[in-house]
Amino acid sequence: PWIMLFMALYLFAQGIYKTTVQYLVLALLLYLLQGWIAGSSLEVLNYLNILTFLGLRFMPVLMSALSLSKVPSGKLIAALRTLRLPMGVLVTLAVSFRFPPVMRLEYEAIQVAAKLRGVSIASPKNWLRPFSTFEYTIVPLLMRSLKISDELAASATTKGIDDPGRKTSIYPIAFRLQDAVLPIIYIAWLFAICR
Repeated sequence: PWIMLFMALYLFAQGIYKTTVQYLVLALLLYLLQGWIAGSSLEVLNYLNILTFLGLRFMPVLMSALSLSKVPSGKLIAALRTLRLPMGVLVTLAVSFRFPPVMRLEYEAIQVAAKLRGVSIASPKNWLRPFSTFEYTIVPLLMRSLKISDELAASATTKGIDDPGRKTSIYPIAFRLQDAVLPIIYIAWLFAICR
C-alpha cells in the first residue's frame, strides 16, 4: 500500500488527477473485497482472492506505466538513449507505451460502429451469442492493429531509425535536481516503511 501511495503522490505531482483517483478507488475496492473474502468460509472465493492479490500487486506497476505513457515517445526514446540501451529495446518500449492507448481509441470506435449495426458487446441481447459478438469486436480490432503497426513501421523508417549514426532530438535531455531528489525520497520512503 505504501508503494501505491508513493506512486499516487508522484502522479499527482505530474498533474494526472482523474486516473490516479480511479486507481486509488479500484485499489480500495480490491482491499475491501480481499478482506471480505478472507472472512468468508466459501471455498470457491479463494480463487477470487488470488485475483485480488495479483491486482493489488500489479497496481503500482500500472501506475508507473501510466506516468511513462504521458511522455511523448520521441522524448522517451531520447531520454532512454542516454542510458546506452540498444535501439531494439528503445523502440520496443516506445511502441509498448504508445500502442495500448491507440488500441483503446480504436476499440471505442469499433464499438460505436457495432452499436449502429446492433452487434455491440454492450447490448444485453448480444450476450446470448458471445462468439459472434466477440468476432464482431476482435476481427476489426486485429485488422486495425495490423494497419497501425504498418503505419508505425513507416513512421520509424521516416524518422531514420535504421540509420546507425548519432541521433539528435528536439527535446533537451538533462539530469536535473528533481531527477536526483526523487530516487532519494523513494529510497528513504522504502527504508522507512520496511523497518
